[in-house]
Parts: sequence; C-alpha cells; structure tokens
Amino acid sequence: WRNWYGKKTDGGYCGGDGTEIMAVKQILSNCKILYGNDSVTIGLRREEIIRDYFHGEIPEVTVLDSPGNYDLYRSYLEGQSLFAAKTVVVMENPFFIKRPPKDKKEENEFNGFINVLKELTPDILAIFTVDGALDKRTKASKTLLSVCGSEECSLLAPREGASVMARMLMDCGKRVEPEARAYMEEVIGSWETISRPFLQTECDKIVLMAGNRTGISKKLLECALPEYMDQGIFKFTDALIAKNASAVMENTDHVFTDVSETIKNLGFISAKFRKIKILKEMQRNHAPLPQIQKAAGVTNQWAWKNLEKDARFVSEEDAEWMLLNIFEYHWGIREGSAQTVKELLLRYCMRK
Repeated sequence: WRNWYGKKTDGGYCGGDGTEIMAVKQILSNCKILYGNDSVTIGLRREEIIRDYFHGEIPEVTVLDSPGNYDLYRSYLEGQSLFAAKTVVVMENPFFIKRPPKDKKEENEFNGFINVLKELTPDILAIFTVDGALDKRTKASKTLLSVCGSEECSLLAPREGASVMARMLMDCGKRVEPEARAYMEEVIGSWETISRPFLQTECDKIVLMAGNRTGISKKLLECALPEYMDQGIFKFTDALIAKNASAVMENTDHVFTDVSETIKNLGFISAKFRKIKILKEMQRNHAPLPQIQKAAGVTNQWAWKNLEKDARFVSEEDAEWMLLNIFEYHWGIREGSAQTVKELLLRYCMRK
C-alpha cells in the first residue's frame, strides 16, 4: 500500500504531490490524516494503519461522525487515555478543516485540541478522514499537519489507469504484451473514475490465472476480466461504426441496461468517435503522423491500426454528428426531454 498511497518519509508520509509535510521531529506516529475522493481507499488505508500501529491487533475503534465538536473529540481522546486502554479514535470530516475559527474563543479551543493530540499516549491512535481535497493553505490544516502524518487517497484519472495496472502486474513479475496494453488503455481510458484498490484486486486475479506465464496477453485479459473490461461495448461499437442497424437495435437494451451503464458506454463511444474526428481533421490539414497520434492519445501500433481501421467506416462529418448528438442527448436528460439511446443510435445508422 505504501508504494501506491503516499511516499513514506522519516516522520510520516508525503502528500499526494510528493512534498514532505513537516519536519521529522514534529510528526506523531499515532496521529494520521487521510483525505481524498476515493472513499474505498481511505477505508482500506485506515484499516491497514490500525493493524500496522498495533502490530496486527485490532483494538476498539470509535468513529465520530461529522461535524463533531471539540468537547466530543477531547472526551474520547482524553477519557480513553485515563484507562491506558489501546483504542482508535476516528474523526470523520472534522468541522474545523473546512472553515476557520469564527472567534478568539474557538481559536483557543482549537489550539487546546492540538495540545491534546501532542500529549496522546502511545495506546491511542487518532485518525482524521476528510472527503475531498485538503486545503493546506488554511491555518487549521497547517497546524494539524504539523503534528499528523497525511496521505492523499484519490481516484485515478482515466488516462492513468492502464499505466498503474501495468505497473502493478510488473511488480508481480508479469509483463503486459502490446496488444493487451492497448486493450487496457482503450477501455480504462473511457471510464469516469478508477479506484486503485479495484485495479489491485483485478491484477491479483490476472496473476493467478496467468500462473507461470510471464506475459499477459489480450486473450488472457478477455478471459480474466469479462465484466471489468466489458467486452459487450467493444462488439457493440464495432457494429455501430459499421452502421449495422439490425445488430445495434438487437443489442442496445443488453448493453445500455441502466443509467450508470448508459453513461459509461456513451463515454466509451464518445472517446472512440472523438479520436476518429481528431484523426480525420488533422489528416485533412496534413499534420505529421506523430502529432496526430499524440493528439489522439494513441501510444502503440496496435491501437493505431485499430483506429485507422475504424476511421475507414466513419467520415469526419459522421464523427462530428455523433459527438454533437451525444452532447444533446445528455443535455436533453437534464431538461427532461431526451430522446432514447436507441433512437440516437438508430439515427446514426441510417445516415447516408
């Protein structure tokens, strides 16, 4: 986990940007801040921190929900220490993180709370969790970071997913073959959000299925990850690009099963047509090949050949029409007057 969720320093962890938080002597080993938009990762890291700190034991864990108050926090941190019992106090989205003290009295209460943290006994582990970004410019954050180690637990950008997955597999002694890497890039790159723990779970499954084989092939990924890689949208998009109206109409309800699948799969189709539009437009303007490949986000020959193949069936006007109509479809949903996905796709197939 430490390889993926923050760089370890002598006094704690670095932030997500790799910058060391505070001087070594100021960071407490039993006071941590976990922040970011990946709630799954925050939960997993919280459990690992507890196991590591108490050497495999899981003591009593008290979770104090947002927003909390200083009296509540102090009662659990100081009260437990009187009995010298091993315990964990988790403070979720503490109120003072998002806003400054409203007056001098509250500022003194905050300073008193920080002193309580500094005086925690080794039997007590304090963990703060914050949903979203941590504004390190505020006085409260700076002060808290002066005594607590911190880790950012954020979702990956889609463009990072394939690289992270390939690195995870490489750490397990596996090498992703070019076709498999292109396959991963195309699918993962179309997703809205990606969680590291999910990728790690899938990598563990791939490693087990690969057995003694060092290379990870495209065929292996297709067998190992049928739901994760969603092969259905691949075949469906091929039929759509070919304007095979009967195949598209027959399979639309099986591919676009609910709201989340519709958003994800329309995102995949948009990404495909956007690349074709880029290719056609830049070729029309006689751009050099490396520049076209960079703009389209194509990093290997296998993916480039597939893009060229798809582009033979789609005109620049077709690609532009599809992108515009997908945008209008989403806009129509917000306005309450959207056409159905099936109507949108059928209209494309019927274009001359």
